[in-house]
Amino acid sequence: MARRKGIRRGGFTLIELMVVVAIIALLVAMLLPSLSAARAHAKTVACSANYHNVGLANANYLFTSKGTYPVSYAYPDNADGQWSPTTQNPDHPFGYLHWSYYLYDNGQINDKAFQCPTFENGGAPRTNPGRANVDWEAGQVDQNGNGSANDLIDKQAPRMSITANAAIIPRNKFTTLISDGPRTNVFVREQNVKHQGSTILATEFINNWKAIGIPEGSGVLSKSHRPINPFYHVGSGFDEYKADPSAPGFIYGIPTDQDTYGLLPFDQVKNKTNTLDGPKSGISEINAVGRHHPTSDSVFFKKFGGSANFLYCDGHAENMTVLDSVVKRQWGDRYYSLTGENQVLNMNPVAKTH
Repeated sequence: MARRKGIRRGGFTLIELMVVVAIIALLVAMLLPSLSAARAHAKTVACSANYHNVGLANANYLFTSKGTYPVSYAYPDNADGQWSPTTQNPDHPFGYLHWSYYLYDNGQINDKAFQCPTFENGGAPRTNPGRANVDWEAGQVDQNGNGSANDLIDKQAPRMSITANAAIIPRNKFTTLISDGPRTNVFVREQNVKHQGSTILATEFINNWKAIGIPEGSGVLSKSHRPINPFYHVGSGFDEYKADPSAPGFIYGIPTDQDTYGLLPFDQVKNKTNTLDGPKSGISEINAVGRHHPTSDSVFFKKFGGSANFLYCDGHAENMTVLDSVVKRQWGDRYYSLTGENQVLNMNPVAKTH
């Protein structure tokens, strides 16, 4: 019988296996950044789609309200959510009535449209989350100092990643008793807003619910019902209600900073509280705008963070940095929702964008 010679058993040597593993590791290392970037981009698109749906729902609201934007929040007179601009109780025992409620309560939109997947739990909790434990955050207290589920609940979407432009969707300060100053809020008519395709209606909160809250007793009180005032008054600073009604005017940025317009580095803001109350914090409220989406400017990203999605008055959404939104003067040319001289003075944008 002929003998078989030169037959080698199948299999890999240790060196061959190590080479294969090294090649796989190299491929994974090359692909991971691309996969991570793709996931981040997908989340940005998902947020933008949600906000576009919010814009469509707002358009329906404007149709039914005869072209008048809603109030950002109000103090209800009862548990049913009825309220009057002139009879609001400053103690607001029934919590808050928020503009999101007008859009989802009648079925125009799902309340999850106000969320974004880049936020932990989808967004910041209500000031008064109510009975469900899942709607609360650890370390949160409600307006009465309670730190656990109870019956007080705001008429607001459970999680908010989006906030309004206070110049278009006003706060509830329709009387001097509530505004604590000579100026008060007024409702804004759609027809009065110039350049709706380039005027911001709403944007994203910074991705940290405590940053838009205030320390209160043993915890933090969420202020997710608040809109953002992007302006500074040359006479009264960050408190728009204290300004003399006949005194111009509002500006983008602050007098001492017309370069970054009062925008602080992200490291100074990400763990800060009270970014939504300029008069008390002493910083511009644009620091409450999100910075958690990708941006192509690596130098800007390293210092100030990423980009945010912006919803415009005509219903479309765009992605940019908060600094770009200010440089381009896209928050409006007037503080439309405020009585008195409300023109924005420095409306000639500079060329530099990010």
